[in-house]
Amino acid sequence: MTLTHSHLPARRDVLRTLLAAGASAVALPGWAADTYPSRPIAWVVPYPTGGFGDALSRSLAQKLSESLKVPVIVDNRPGAGGQIGVSYAKQQPADGYTLLYGDIGPFSMNAALYAKLPYDMQKDFSPVTRLLTSPSLLVVGASSPIKNFDDLVKAAKTERGVSYGSYGVGSAPHVFGAMLQREAGGRYEHVAYKGAAPALQDLIGGHIDVMCDVIASSAPMVRDGKLRALAVVGVDQRVALLPQVPTLAELGHGSLNLLGWTGVVVRAGTPRPIVDRLHLELVQALKSPDIVARYTELGLGISPQTPEQFGQFMQGEAHRWGQVIQAANIRVD
Repeated sequence: MTLTHSHLPARRDVLRTLLAAGASAVALPGWAADTYPSRPIAWVVPYPTGGFGDALSRSLAQKLSESLKVPVIVDNRPGAGGQIGVSYAKQQPADGYTLLYGDIGPFSMNAALYAKLPYDMQKDFSPVTRLLTSPSLLVVGASSPIKNFDDLVKAAKTERGVSYGSYGVGSAPHVFGAMLQREAGGRYEHVAYKGAAPALQDLIGGHIDVMCDVIASSAPMVRDGKLRALAVVGVDQRVALLPQVPTLAELGHGSLNLLGWTGVVVRAGTPRPIVDRLHLELVQALKSPDIVARYTELGLGISPQTPEQFGQFMQGEAHRWGQVIQAANIRVD
């Protein structure tokens, strides 16, 4: 069942009750990692329901529920470029009963975007695994007069300019739009949403002009005739799903490539045996035939990493995008 925003308060009350029910098991001194898990696990998503991250999280949470034999409950806490959800997860005990899903924005870009970030990914969290890597699509509404990338560049240089949507201030689509304006010139007005789903709906409805969105959520809308894809972002090869769509590299703008990715972390200080258990279970879930089929068909890569590899990867991404953000003078404060 898909839960709407109206269900969130009730769902959170249920979540708190379930999580509190087993709290004493963790509070006892000397509790053993081999008893984990003995109560429900929260899977925090810093985005609203209905988007790609929410859908992926629900699929994997269901797999974990089956393998760990306890409920894994998705808890959506959107807002502030992912800061609300991440800050909430930071406040939870380091016991493995709160998983935090995230992507390139809150996990790597926010450090450069915000002068006063209420968390430090390196100090406050321990990596578990990367999940997927994902190209994106630069898309417009099906009825848009913008037919290709050159049309977009020309439209941006008119008096009106163009408006582009994002998942929120400081999200990857926001950074991409700022990079595009810096490289191609013109006027690009940023319109921030609280997630991908409402942004895409406004794009389809013609309320905004363009958006850079992960391929998993936008490609089906392209195939259904609701959106038009101008370019593939993040990879140098065309994707089999939409072979007619050129890459940014083909169009002479390969420097704008931004490859999306997702992953899972837990609070720093979580016992290593629990981190290892979660890593094993998540990788097994990720490699389930139905998960592999669903997401590789959409052009995504199943890309798990060890906790050490994922930690190094996030550090590298933070350094890379920190330089880009600084050069483009993108600030969110």
